[in-house]
Amino acid sequence: MLKAICLGRVCYEINLVVDKIPEEGTTSEFFEKKGNLGGTAGTVGCCLSRWGINSAIACVLGNDVYGTRIRKSFEKMHIDTRYIEPSYDNDTTLSIVQINSFTKKHTVTNLSDKYISLKKCDFDFTPDLIFVDGYDTVQAKNLLERFPKSLSVLDASLVTSPVIELIRKAKYVVCTQEFAESVTNSKVDFQEMSTLVSIYQKLKKKYLNTEFVITLGEKGALYCINNQIKISPSLKVNVVDTFGCGIIFRAALAYTLANGGDIEKAVKMGCIAAGLAATKVGAVDSIPTLEEMKNIYEQNYA
Repeated sequence: MLKAICLGRVCYEINLVVDKIPEEGTTSEFFEKKGNLGGTAGTVGCCLSRWGINSAIACVLGNDVYGTRIRKSFEKMHIDTRYIEPSYDNDTTLSIVQINSFTKKHTVTNLSDKYISLKKCDFDFTPDLIFVDGYDTVQAKNLLERFPKSLSVLDASLVTSPVIELIRKAKYVVCTQEFAESVTNSKVDFQEMSTLVSIYQKLKKKYLNTEFVITLGEKGALYCINNQIKISPSLKVNVVDTFGCGIIFRAALAYTLANGGDIEKAVKMGCIAAGLAATKVGAVDSIPTLEEMKNIYEQNYA
């Protein structure tokens, strides 16, 4: 069985479906809520585990009720929690996500202390797959340098200097449109597709040994295969909640690459997974099954 390490942000996520976002100066009470673990690294770890990859989580959690709930959730999914460090000075991040039932847009409030880096990054196995986000860049760098032969995927969503410096360390980088625009000092114009091509070319010129995927929201994702730059469209679904779609896209892409798929198949599987996730509320609660993803892929691309 393949083994993976997911290092980065893990939080406790509370999802609230509302008719409208509460106005300033008002008091709101919510009696129906969904709570589960969240965060990029945490959600990716859950995805990979459910899809058959033996996964370990490396993060810092507060020594509180939410940290305990998260650990128990990981353990129920048979995810390795030996590399989770407790913090006795900082609380577990709480993420409150309000989903507008009419517009389908979400508003996120993160209640967190400063991000605490892992004190050590000592793993007793060699991973087949490494997934890192931009929250613990110090240990992400250490992890990528320690296992240079492992397949590695970097989530480049945070536009910060430490994340940009990590690009050269990862084999695959999945970045948002905003991140790509910032790094290349360019702007996408969807009426002129050459602007997208130009941004990708600028990224490759700067980082020759890194493969890039640029996520474009509802328009899909851009990638390159056989020197051809392509866009894989998003899956057409009845959208309920898009909050976890980007994370689940990254998980499906990483899973497919780890199992020998090429970048084209990986992006298409990512778009399928993200589309299926948009039909349910919550990130972890909306993870599609591997069978669902494969069936749609075979119907459309095989």
